[in-house]
Amino acid sequence: MLETYIKQCQEILESNAKRTPLQKFIFEICKNLNPNDYSLEFIQQLQNQPKEPLQIAVIGQFSSGKSTFLNALLGQSILPTGVTPITSKVCKICYGEEYVLEVLYKDGRRFLHDVEFFHSLNRQNSEDIDYFCLYAPLLFLKGMNFLDTPGFNSQNIEDTLVTQRILENVDGVIWITLIDNAGKNSEKLLLKEMIQRYAQKSLCVLNQKDRLKNEEEIQISLAYTQNAFEGMFAKIIPVSSKEALRAGLNTQKKILESFFLKISHHIANSPKTQESLGIFEDYYYKKREEIQTEISHLGENEGLMEKSNMPLIFEFFNEVIKPQANTTKEYSVLKKLKEMHIRLHLQYHKIYLCYGGLQKILSNHYQNVSLKCLKHQEQEQKRFNDIYRNLDLLLDVLAQKIYTSLEKIQFSYEIKQKGIFTQKTYKHTKETFVLPIEKLQISLQNIDTQLVKDFKALSVQIRDFYGVILGFISGFSNALKKEIQIWINKEVKKQEIYKYAPNNQALKNLQEFSQNHYETLLVDFFSNDLKATSYLQSELFFLSHFIGVNYNNCITLVLNTLDLKIKNALQKFQENPMEFALFVPTLENIREILNTAFCFEQFQARLFGPMNLLKKTYSQFNTHLQEIIEDKIANIESEKCEIKEEMNTISKNLGKISEFSKGT
Repeated sequence: MLETYIKQCQEILESNAKRTPLQKFIFEICKNLNPNDYSLEFIQQLQNQPKEPLQIAVIGQFSSGKSTFLNALLGQSILPTGVTPITSKVCKICYGEEYVLEVLYKDGRRFLHDVEFFHSLNRQNSEDIDYFCLYAPLLFLKGMNFLDTPGFNSQNIEDTLVTQRILENVDGVIWITLIDNAGKNSEKLLLKEMIQRYAQKSLCVLNQKDRLKNEEEIQISLAYTQNAFEGMFAKIIPVSSKEALRAGLNTQKKILESFFLKISHHIANSPKTQESLGIFEDYYYKKREEIQTEISHLGENEGLMEKSNMPLIFEFFNEVIKPQANTTKEYSVLKKLKEMHIRLHLQYHKIYLCYGGLQKILSNHYQNVSLKCLKHQEQEQKRFNDIYRNLDLLLDVLAQKIYTSLEKIQFSYEIKQKGIFTQKTYKHTKETFVLPIEKLQISLQNIDTQLVKDFKALSVQIRDFYGVILGFISGFSNALKKEIQIWINKEVKKQEIYKYAPNNQALKNLQEFSQNHYETLLVDFFSNDLKATSYLQSELFFLSHFIGVNYNNCITLVLNTLDLKIKNALQKFQENPMEFALFVPTLENIREILNTAFCFEQFQARLFGPMNLLKKTYSQFNTHLQEIIEDKIANIESEKCEIKEEMNTISKNLGKISEFSKGT
């Protein structure tokens, strides 16, 4: 067990010792980042990229002869030319032990075919193909791969987009343009926008020089192009791809290779029947005659390769591209590493701004609610005051009705006076007032009387006031809910998942937060609405119930209290008129008893006092709302601080990448 552990440690140490300075730098840089901000696969690609062949994109405008040029490089007519469905697919050309075509489909399938498979494809059976990879046994492909691109300015915009995406990850560019159409303003604008960053490792090929009459015209066109494309390319070479291809194909070895390739393809795709054997025999003799004719004309193509200028292309590869290979690869790796950090920083920045937008929504929400509550409170306080005044007025009306209902009666009483020897009794009569309880109860408690209806209406008015406040307060949280949903749709859902950080934790946190925004954010606002309105509801419903349901009880209590006071006073007066007085209720007396029975002071405090129900409700609502918003903003700020730390780390890494780039 210990030996295995020691062996593993030694292997790790040996692996670390073999790392290049660039690989060590990449490793150290990525250690600073959040592990969720990059994929190990991408980092491994960066570390292994210096060992891989250079990636050279062959690009140009539509129908500029890119595929013909690559066929000339290969020395064989393999890639389809002209306007075909295949030329709209990317084809990567790299080294292999033999000519083999790998077809990669959009669903992930991969199949190997011989190169003749190219010519069996049409628009229907090529729709599902993503791209091709052509392997060829050519030594120069060990150091560089070529990418045959769809081209610019084709009728299909997707072709241009594919070419643009390829340019993001290549080490060099070969621009193919027609010699008699080069240097136009549209072409210059395209080159400045797309490939000027590759100026020191890019080649411009003026294709189809064979279309010009003589060398003088070729040199004139070359001079014009050099002036038009000044500073854009390391070299500009006029080439005849057709002549180079013809020269490459017209060697005895190539002719025989092509012959055997076609024969093997015919055998592989023919049914194994007696009839097909006869067809093959005819095909074989026909092709053999063609081959013999081609071999007999080989002498006519002597010097064609030199004339085509294709050797100058290989000279450019050897003298310009290969010496810069290591520098180019390191530059490409650092560029990708820098791009990863820039995109990662941009992603964090967008998430940071997204959270900031939510903070602004919450802050504006509080200011908006505070102002509206203040205005609404002032407006609704008038209605509260009206309820209080209506109750006060109804109690005054009640007092007046009771007062005017008092009935005058006469009663007799005796006054005893002591003499010297005897006590004399004198009889007197006096007027007083009594309360006709039964009569008053009928007039004051009859449901058809206006007074009873007015008290019922007041009860409903108090109860309905709750609905007004409930609708107003709950409207704020509903409005906030809509604003946050707009924020989610406009800000959160449009956050991009970058290929470098598909598992970015900050983005996941933001998405999870938005998915659970009701529980994590809104529920506290709706809870505050409920608390504030529930308190108001309980208080108002109590007052409403008291007036509406207890009205008859209050009237009975008032009448009985007055009657008892009158009768008690009368009884005491009759017993001792010298010490006790009669009780004759005044309006003030009746009103005081009504105030007590109807708990008027409680109504006054709740409806009209300095801290009445309305003020208290809005005060509690705003206080708790402020606490909730401050808490939410603080939580968001905490998340933003973590994002800011990640952004600072990325910025420091970018500084280190720039420093390392200067030293390479």
